Order: sequence, then C-alpha cells, then structure tokens
Amino acid sequence: MDKRHELVLQVTDYSHQELAKAARYYDTVDKFPEEQMIHLFSLAILPSLYKNLNDLTYHDYLSVIRLVSKNFPALGSILLTQESHCVWPISTFGTTQQKERYLEKALHGEIYGCFALNEPITGSEIEEMKTVAHQTETGWVLSGNKDYISNSPIASVLLIAAKTIALDGTQGYAIFVIDKKTNGLKVGELEEKMGIKALPVASVQLDKVQLTDDNLLGGVVNGLPQIDSILNRNRLAVAAQSLGIAGGALDRGLKYVSYNRNLGKRLIDMASIQYKLADIETGIYSARSLLMQVINSRQEQDERMVAMTKLTASNLAIETTESIINMSGGYGYMRNNDIERFVRDAKITAIYGSSSDRLRSIIAKPWVNKKCKVKEE
Repeated sequence: MDKRHELVLQVTDYSHQELAKAARYYDTVDKFPEEQMIHLFSLAILPSLYKNLNDLTYHDYLSVIRLVSKNFPALGSILLTQESHCVWPISTFGTTQQKERYLEKALHGEIYGCFALNEPITGSEIEEMKTVAHQTETGWVLSGNKDYISNSPIASVLLIAAKTIALDGTQGYAIFVIDKKTNGLKVGELEEKMGIKALPVASVQLDKVQLTDDNLLGGVVNGLPQIDSILNRNRLAVAAQSLGIAGGALDRGLKYVSYNRNLGKRLIDMASIQYKLADIETGIYSARSLLMQVINSRQEQDERMVAMTKLTASNLAIETTESIINMSGGYGYMRNNDIERFVRDAKITAIYGSSSDRLRSIIAKPWVNKKCKVKEE
C-alpha cells in the first residue's frame, strides 16, 4: 500500500473510532480541540501535500477534509482554514523570507494562521472594503476592522486584506502578513456560534498598525489575484467538508430508519423513506463528481466552476441534514445522537468561503456582462 492511501485510511479509522464522540464533547464545552489537531498534524497531512506531492495529492487532501467532517465538521474547518488561509497563500505567493519564517511551522501545526477579509456590514465584498493601508515614506499604516475571522484567536500570524493608497494617490489592494504581537493589532473576544462550535472565531481590530514592504504578501501590492486564489482554495475545501457533513448525516439517518420496531416494520421498509434517502445519496455522488471534475481538469482557479461546486455541495449539506432530522422526528431533535448538531454545522457551509448569493453572482457574471442588442419590430 502506498503512503497516500495509507494516510487516508488512517484518517478514516481515526474519524470513525474517535472523532464522533469527541465532536459531541467539544460541541458542548465550546473549546478548541487541541488534542485532535495535534493528532492530525502528527499524520503529516500538510507536509505530505506540500513537500512530498507523491505522498498526498490534492484529491486525497480533500478526501481527508471530507472524512474528518463526516464525524467532526468543526475539526475539518480548523484544518481547512490552516491550509487555505495560511499555508496556501504563504506557499504560493510568499517571499523567501515569509516562507522561511512561517511555512514550515504552519505545515506542522507549530503555529496557526488566519486570513482576514470579512468586514462589518460589507462582508467579503472587496470593492466595499473599509480597511485601508496608507503608504508612507517608510512603509504603510494600516487601520480597519475585520469580523468573524476563523482561527484568529489561535493564530500567531494573520494575513490581512486591505485597500491600499500609495503616496501618489494610486489605489489598489494588498494582503499584509502580520505577527499577532504587532502593536495596534488586537483580536477580539471568542464569538459564540450556532454550530461548528470548536472552530475559534473572533474579530480583528487594526489601529494605525505600522508596517513595511516586507509585510506585503509576496512583497507586492497585488491583492486581487491573491484574494481570489485564497477564496477559490477555501471554497473547494468547504465543498469537501459539505460532502462529509451530508455523508455523516446520511449515515446517522440510515441507522435510525433501520431500527426494528415493536409495532411493525422498519421505517426503511417504507417506499417514501427509501426514495428520500435514494435522492440524498444520488445528490452526494453528483456533488462529489462535480468536485472531482474541477480537480481532475485542473480548474481549481476557475472562479465560476469553483463557485458552482461549492454552491452545489453546501446546498446538499443543508438539504440533507434537514431531511434527515425531519424523517427522524423527535429522536433527531435530541442532542445525544448528533443529527441536530449536523443540522447546525451544515449552515456554515453556505457562509464560509463567500455566501451562496455571492457565489450565484459569480456564476451569473458573464451573462450580466454580455451586452446583447434587442431588435425592435
């Protein structure tokens, strides 16, 4: 057996044997699952993906996210955030100095990182961004506020998206790579959330943070393509997470409807239940096929294809979990069987990596931009 299949099997076993009970505990206590993250890092998932490509392909990595999320979606969120919001941008765009300072530690979990794009009121709309970096004779002065930033409470390095205003008045966009202890940077209190409770989320305030050109990701003001790349990477991982959530909910729903009942036949013996579950499994395979098509055809940075993939998968996760809780009735509403947790956890997939409506706008963009003249009679 080669290393990549062995690693995926290790994650599969760990997810089924350990993560289901751990997820229930951390959903109750609202704490960061440090022990479980240490174990995932001990498997060298990210080093295998970035340093030894034959050990783990991107396809395999997304399988890892799916398998972890099948039992502990919040843990999948923490891992995919570390990869798409820290390791990916630094590895892809970072300067030699930035890579030497952060990359190796981020790959092995010695430090965490986060990417701050979302803002109060305007959300992730780049054009409406209020966080601004003014160029000075010696560097930049950065001020603004970021909301709901995943992994920010545990991050040692923060990647901050900002609008830039150069000395000559030219405006642009950039990402700044900043140590958490930098003066003027403050991470807010831990947010209380409806689902994905073990994922640490907080706001980030930036008050006249003094920076140099060395803090620019890649040493350049080139924020738009960098932001797009990070978002696309994150959306694909969230799509894989969505498939895991849908699969986990289906497993638990099948277990419930297969129980033998004293009053007669099992729920699975009813045609209406069979049809609903058949539609769910078909949807999972369809969404998974779309994700694999994007990966296998190297369309990971095709914004429309990625948007369609994430939209399809997140819709599936939400619809599946709601269908399962509806068919399980009062049983699914209780907290001792995970079904209601999956309903809550599924909601994040329609928000994280841009909202579903934002994705629909991306998909519709070519039609809006295409100008057609209508002949008048």
